[in-house]
Amino acid sequence: MTGTMPSTGITARGVPGWLAERANLDDGRMLPTEHLDQADRHPAVIDTPLGAVRFGVRLGPDALPAAPDALWRLANGSHLHRWQHRGATVDLLIGSIDVQPWDGGAAVPIWAAIWQVQAPSGVPGLVVSAELSDLPAGAYGGRDSGECLAAVSVENEHFMVSIGGPDSELLGMQAADGRLMPSDWVDLLPADGDDSMSEYGVRYEDPARIAWHLPGLGGLEVARLCIATAWCPRDDERPAAWYAVDIPLDTAYLHLIADPH
Repeated sequence: MTGTMPSTGITARGVPGWLAERANLDDGRMLPTEHLDQADRHPAVIDTPLGAVRFGVRLGPDALPAAPDALWRLANGSHLHRWQHRGATVDLLIGSIDVQPWDGGAAVPIWAAIWQVQAPSGVPGLVVSAELSDLPAGAYGGRDSGECLAAVSVENEHFMVSIGGPDSELLGMQAADGRLMPSDWVDLLPADGDDSMSEYGVRYEDPARIAWHLPGLGGLEVARLCIATAWCPRDDERPAAWYAVDIPLDTAYLHLIADPH
């Protein structure tokens, strides 16, 4: 089945027929759930060769519990987690995706996690974080950002693991576009990408934690954030994991909902 997702300008190739006509980030839903199988609730964790990636979300002063209120499994193995908290709906679409490496070389494992927060009555502020925990002895890392990419990387003598998402400059551009982030965030996010001088932006904690501090949402506003994780054999000449986490949200979304056949 080939179709076009409304207003996104991207082709939904390989998306199941029942979903191709209805998967639409612009209508405020991550995706419809009536055709999905419910699964046992569990925290979203990505196991890597150098530890486990764990996520956290704060809505104003309140931290979401690790396990969602509901969880569905897509046919391709992706999962949709959903939390309901004080009128806010928080969705996490997460799974392993198959993306051709930038240099045509050997593929690397990539996981994409797309967060969506919607609150009809608004929320005072958002913090979404990802952290590589349970690091083995001898592993080291820290901030590893690039142009429009906020990232941390950890490595030892055998492996490299990277976690990445949009930096403040890209967040501002997404807000200006108004589809993934509320347009009024343009005046709140650091205009020059300098997080140190703003209440909002990206924060890092050694050795491997990255957090996106975002403004509040007004009624009916929606915020969406893609965080990717990848790993590869350590190779200073080809840091494939780092390149792999620099992936657009739309690309990750289509891979996460694609038909497995």
